[in-house]
Amino acid sequence: MYMLKYFFLLMTTSSHSYSSSGDSCSERSGMRTSGTSVLSSTSNFTISSTITSQSVSTKFFIPSSSISTFGEYQIEHIDTESIWYRKYFIHKKHPTFVGNVEPFGPVIISIAFDCKTINNNRDAVYWYRYILRHKDLPDDRGLLVGPPAQTPLSDPPWDVLLRRISREFAQSKLTKLITTPELSEELLSLDENRLQKAYKIGLLYCAPLQTTEEEWFSNTTTSKSFTNFLELLGTKVRLLGFKGFSGGLDTNLDGTGEYSIHDDKTFKDYEIMYHVSTMLPYEKSNRYQITRKRHIGNDIVCIIFQDEPNPFSPFAIRSQFLHVYVIVSPVKCKVDSYHVEVVCKNGVPYFGPPLPNPPIFDDPISLKKFLVATVINGQNAAWKTPKLSDPFYRARGGIIRDIVNKSIPRMNMDILLTPPQSPKKLSQDELNSILKGLFVDQLKYKGKPPDISLVKDLLEKGANPNIRIPQPKPLKESSTSSSNDNLDDSYFSSTLPTPSSTTSSSLPSSPLPSSSLSQYSSFKLPNILFATIALTDDPIYVKFLINYGVETMPKDNHFPNAFVFSATYKRVETMRCLLENIPALSDPKSVDTAINDTYNSVYSKNTQNNVLNGYGTYGNRIWYNFTKFKNQIRGK
Repeated sequence: MYMLKYFFLLMTTSSHSYSSSGDSCSERSGMRTSGTSVLSSTSNFTISSTITSQSVSTKFFIPSSSISTFGEYQIEHIDTESIWYRKYFIHKKHPTFVGNVEPFGPVIISIAFDCKTINNNRDAVYWYRYILRHKDLPDDRGLLVGPPAQTPLSDPPWDVLLRRISREFAQSKLTKLITTPELSEELLSLDENRLQKAYKIGLLYCAPLQTTEEEWFSNTTTSKSFTNFLELLGTKVRLLGFKGFSGGLDTNLDGTGEYSIHDDKTFKDYEIMYHVSTMLPYEKSNRYQITRKRHIGNDIVCIIFQDEPNPFSPFAIRSQFLHVYVIVSPVKCKVDSYHVEVVCKNGVPYFGPPLPNPPIFDDPISLKKFLVATVINGQNAAWKTPKLSDPFYRARGGIIRDIVNKSIPRMNMDILLTPPQSPKKLSQDELNSILKGLFVDQLKYKGKPPDISLVKDLLEKGANPNIRIPQPKPLKESSTSSSNDNLDDSYFSSTLPTPSSTTSSSLPSSPLPSSSLSQYSSFKLPNILFATIALTDDPIYVKFLINYGVETMPKDNHFPNAFVFSATYKRVETMRCLLENIPALSDPKSVDTAINDTYNSVYSKNTQNNVLNGYGTYGNRIWYNFTKFKNQIRGK
């Protein structure tokens, strides 16, 4: 018997964040100022195993590195081993195993023969490389010592290798697939989804004495200092016909301005397109500058350039996505010198490079390298916050589940060997029916909105986001208004008044009268946005639906606009999202009109006069009731 020992030890570095004066940052403020730090921690590995010439059964893991080095700076919070499939699998013939195995759930396992070595006893040792994909990250990757490799007459005993990955992975629980080029492309995309090499970064100019985001986004002129900073940061490119990474800017019709700042020289293989506030289109009649806010507000990292340094709060800009701010200001009496601070929202892991003390850069080249490393690392780190990572995990889990579910029926080898057929193209009505069914099922059981990846796929194939969604249950006369988070407490049962036979001036609290029940139970939600609001308070999901053209002011006059509808369910985060993207929804006049249109469609004019006698418009009363929510989303 020969003993081999494999030792993998990676030192863990403990990190802290300091201000320029040496004091630790305040957790209460939710921000990190004048200093960040390198996060470089992975697990320690010490593995010992015994290998014999007859039955080799060892397994060890290669620790995934979280950093890659570019000169004096490191790119952090990336899974550098996510290229395993491209590097070790895609060019080899190898099987893929799929199945639903507890406690993992849907799993996809790739196994490939790697190499053969000879030990000191002159015995052949066969090495296999594997990737285990499941709902959680990181993927499980490693090397196995196993039986002899495939021969022209036989395959390796895959069951032995699967059980060495986990005792739960008996081959009887999994389906073995022939790995086609199409499947390889799907797995490649799945593995490298977060291996990002192109970044879109906001760049907001703040003139002296300006204190609000409306003022910042409305700037049309800039200072000489800001112009010099843009020249330092990258190359000014003409967007029309631009062939590089556009970061969502229009390169066909100049719809997002004529020029922008682009950088692909600082770090090899890394590309940045800056969304420069003063280069994006300015709208004279729009106080909120929605076009500018739509780009910068949807970025994750933003550079704030201040002509004069001022304290900056991470909540100064209303955005669900912005998590990291890099504040840059020129140093007076020093040419080409800049002061830099880093401010983050709560939950963003520490990232580097660390700021110098004092945080002043006299060399423009050093400043540019520092800023590029900071914005890249900041975005990589921010992806790990629950606000941004949860939707990604849901989408990734949906992709794995889809691959497994569509592959499991192919257990017959004849089917595997049959050339793939072009899938039937679904009609508009079929797509709408499938989309409607997804939401109806969730509404029926008061669940969560359907998986966002499934909805996205249907919308991209042509499903209509504004299909009407039937309510799953009729309203009950005996029900009472309770929690606004319950589906039965619909907009009508929780907000519309009931005529009283005893007094015309008291405010009713009971649900709709029995004479109207049949009418209300036949109502349908105007579209999938309203169904989503009824199910959950998920601003990212709502923003996704808005981007796909869902109506926030439905044509169905039984319903108010989406902002008012959200207020009746106390969806504060959704209200904030709607206010950021469509500010007109929260205008008091439009709210009053929306609610009164709804009211007038339900009750006759005489009944309305009796119920509302002495109370002003119904819209005003509703507006008064959720003013506190409006103030919350505006940070008052």
